[in-house]
Amino acid sequence: MPARSAQILVAAVLMVGLLVMSALVATYQAHVLFLRARTVVARETVGAITADFNRALAAMLALATRTYFNHTRFAEFTSRFEEFGLEPGDLESAKRVARSYLEGWEAFVRAVYAEKGIQVEWVESVADVSHLLGRPAYVYDLMLLSWYSERAGSYACAVLKLNLTNAGLYGWKVVSLVGLTLFIDAFFSSNDTIRIRVLVDNGTYYGNLLARGWVEVYYQQGGQWVKANVKDMTYEGFGYYRITLESQLPSGAPYIVVASDERGILAVAQSVAPREQGR
Repeated sequence: MPARSAQILVAAVLMVGLLVMSALVATYQAHVLFLRARTVVARETVGAITADFNRALAAMLALATRTYFNHTRFAEFTSRFEEFGLEPGDLESAKRVARSYLEGWEAFVRAVYAEKGIQVEWVESVADVSHLLGRPAYVYDLMLLSWYSERAGSYACAVLKLNLTNAGLYGWKVVSLVGLTLFIDAFFSSNDTIRIRVLVDNGTYYGNLLARGWVEVYYQQGGQWVKANVKDMTYEGFGYYRITLESQLPSGAPYIVVASDERGILAVAQSVAPREQGR
């Protein structure tokens, strides 16, 4: 009998041990599932907020470039911000409006994601865009418009900082650089064709200029800028486009190429037509 009792006791201990192990495994699996779910929620939330911040920053850069280039032409968009202090054609006032707009965006995000314990802040930053423009150039004071040269660009840069306390995410930040780079690569006088290259943000090839953006060419004549008629434009890949004009540009005349992406960001590059244009 004592031996049988001992066997029963051992079996009971083993059974209890198995039950405890099963409970621990189930608890661990539930914890892992919870962490994974929380990570997915945090990742999706951060992704959504970051994408929205990039859109807001791009919209303000579009405002700055459009009022700086031709406030009246884009008045349907630019005039909406005049009551907030935007002065037509003035880049500094556009920056002030942009800062106020982004502060409003920050408050909106806090309200929308309050249940996730969000803490959000954006701060201005410095970005080196020398590799895009081919010369020393830095984005500071929120924006940089480097125009009227063969390599031109418009950029805005800021840092987004996030904490999601209810999701256990702390100290997340990203540097956001939005922009449009445009440079005149070549002019072929034999067929009145200009070759340009267009990049977005930090150097991504832009292939949507035909479908979602636009481009215009102007040349100087008699002290005024005259719009040239574009006969055809083709995309060659890697951000390169060929623009064929209907007529020959005046010999030695300065000309500009104006490009816009679908976000409304403009860039203006300038060059000079060859003095001898043999056909």
